[in-house]
Amino acid sequence: MDFMYYIIGGLILYVIISAVVRASGDDLQKKFVKLGTLTGKTYSEIEKACGKPNAVSSMGNDKTLRQWMATGYHIALIFDKNDICEGVSHELST
Repeated sequence: MDFMYYIIGGLILYVIISAVVRASGDDLQKKFVKLGTLTGKTYSEIEKACGKPNAVSSMGNDKTLRQWMATGYHIALIFDKNDICEGVSHELST
């Protein structure tokens, strides 16, 4: 019977830890969703709402890929030479 309590307690602990770990990714995703359509927004608008990106890469042809990442969420946006968002390169939510 004690074994059953360990199983139930372990499952409850797993759910709580998973929620706490994913909280930063959920928060980041909510910030991007709140912005609405990203295409056409400036980098400064997005940075103001979501913070600085975790990674920035040159793509050539005066384009930049900026990526925001937190546990459970990752989004990569393409910006033109004027720092206007051209759209989402990829997005992952786990």
